[in-house]
Amino acid sequence: MAIDMSQFHQVFFDEADEHLSSMESLLLGMDQSCPQQEDLHAVFRAAHSIKGGAATFGFADMADLTHVLEGLLDEVRRGARALSSDLVDLVLRAKDVLYGMLAAHKGKGEADAAQAGELKAQLEALAAAPAEAAARRAAPEEARHWTLYLEIDVVDGVDIDALLESLAEHGDLSVVQRGEEADKLPWVAVFTSQLDAAEVAESLAFALPQERFRINVDHGVEEEGSFGLFLEAEPEPDASVWLEGDGFGLFEPPPAEAAKRDEALSPAQESDAAKPAARGGALSESSIRVNIDKVDLLLNLVGELVITQSMLTQSGAGLDPVEHERLLGGIGALQRNARELQEAVMSIRMTPIAFVFNRFPRVVRDLAGRLGKRVELTMMGESTELDKGFIEKLSDPLTHLVRNSLDHGIESPEARQAGGKDPVGRLTLRAFHQGSNIVIEVSDDGAGLNRERILAKARQGGLAAPDSLSDAEVWNLIFEAGFSTAAEVTEVSGRGVGMDVVKRNIQSMGGRVEIDSMADIGTTISIHLPLTLAIMDGMSVRIGAETYVMPLGAVLESLQPAPDDIKTVAARGMVVGIRGEYLPIVPLGRFFSIPEAKQAPSEAILVIVEAGNSRLALLVDDLIGQQQFVVKNLETNYRKVDGISGATILGDGQVALILDIAAIARHNQRMALDA
Repeated sequence: MAIDMSQFHQVFFDEADEHLSSMESLLLGMDQSCPQQEDLHAVFRAAHSIKGGAATFGFADMADLTHVLEGLLDEVRRGARALSSDLVDLVLRAKDVLYGMLAAHKGKGEADAAQAGELKAQLEALAAAPAEAAARRAAPEEARHWTLYLEIDVVDGVDIDALLESLAEHGDLSVVQRGEEADKLPWVAVFTSQLDAAEVAESLAFALPQERFRINVDHGVEEEGSFGLFLEAEPEPDASVWLEGDGFGLFEPPPAEAAKRDEALSPAQESDAAKPAARGGALSESSIRVNIDKVDLLLNLVGELVITQSMLTQSGAGLDPVEHERLLGGIGALQRNARELQEAVMSIRMTPIAFVFNRFPRVVRDLAGRLGKRVELTMMGESTELDKGFIEKLSDPLTHLVRNSLDHGIESPEARQAGGKDPVGRLTLRAFHQGSNIVIEVSDDGAGLNRERILAKARQGGLAAPDSLSDAEVWNLIFEAGFSTAAEVTEVSGRGVGMDVVKRNIQSMGGRVEIDSMADIGTTISIHLPLTLAIMDGMSVRIGAETYVMPLGAVLESLQPAPDDIKTVAARGMVVGIRGEYLPIVPLGRFFSIPEAKQAPSEAILVIVEAGNSRLALLVDDLIGQQQFVVKNLETNYRKVDGISGATILGDGQVALILDIAAIARHNQRMALDA
């Protein structure tokens, strides 16, 4: 019975995505004048794996394009063709076209056949042109061949003959034994090629389960009853390679052979020889692919468990600790275990921000080339982990900030030289932890924001912009809709255009944006995000008969003010004096139209909160306490409510709304400006 290969399509899609990303990052990080041999091999293997998988699953358009691309990359890695800027550009364009084809096969749009045909013709023209040999390669290296011993089990629905024929295109392949299902005999073949064992294994893995084939390399030590397989050129490292069920591994060579190699290797060669072994060890790490919907379901169930545990804790609070010692001890253990389980599940959703950062070397390279600028990109903190939900939403805001820094932040090489700067601009992406938040910075060493130009533009647009505004307040003006200080419109929006969208997107994730800029020094835009939106630490407060929750990260302090600390400012309402600073008071009972809520600050409690660069005092009736809350999306289940970011379920089963501190602060600022 034939196997339905469509069930493996998602595996191919995921691996092809990874291979395309790997190709791009390797090419952008290469020194074109002297690329590392291992990097060239890795780029070739990525193209080869995509071609093999595409051919196996019947995606002929991808297989045809990668076949031509693979040939060019093979010439480069063998030293028969130099790695030129034009070739890199073509390979990067091929990556984009292949990504479009991949999306089309996923059912997301249609591939551009005309663009693919034009690119394939350009690749074929380059392949037909006389290749300029790369002098950096030695002749013995160019002539390296591997002789591999393949053993493949018979698998229902898989045409082993066709599989071996595709391998034979890359070398000399001889079938020693044809597999027979009846006698449980495997296919056995000897394959001599420039492909190494890892490359062959990657090709076979698309069509065969990993446990159904084995690849071996003999080191010239023949044993009775074994096939006499030799390496025509000694590989690095000197080890046999095979495929296990959980990935690639390395056999140590026989002791005698290992001793000979160690004696022959210089210290530098020892270092180089150790690198592939380390890579092989990393490949053997076990991992599985899990649909994100399953992780979200698990997270929701953990959230429900946290709610149940909170209910039990609240119910047990009134019990006699002596009489119900075992019950209360069990509730305490449940609380600890629930928190540990929650942290473990949350860690599954955490993804390195490198998944976002890795797309920017290409963005910077392409845009800087179009603008005629020279820019060096530095990325720091790529291993910083962030909730996957944020990773998916961060791409557009960060892309906008990077494009604006390149277009209107960093000057042209001529302008930088005239100002005494290095003609090469510096752009830095940095991510790091700060308390319970993640901070992502986009910094450039360009001209910086122009205070006078921003003020003039704001007044022209009818905004209140007195000269007494601080620098931070002036920078925040660029977040107004439609605001731009660009002297002319370009294909890349001017600094400020669309910044309102950036801020709105970040605030929708519970974060905030800050700007720091100095003339002729540069600009740094910082995005502050919570670690996750699924579960949060909060403080529950009472307003009238209602209970609300404040995100604990926004709370600075709480106090009951003395009557003398309260002042009334014309057209601004009440303010409270705290250590020489007057903060506006926002009575939440009036904000949410709760008639029985307290209105007099001296009879209530003020909670001092911070939103962006501003602070304000929220007037509440009472403080209930702080704990962890499971966040439920209010818009999905009801609608958007001004001043509310979500909802949660309390320990007694009641629903409490979570305050959107930033929205309340913005509303208060608008009211002050209108007054």
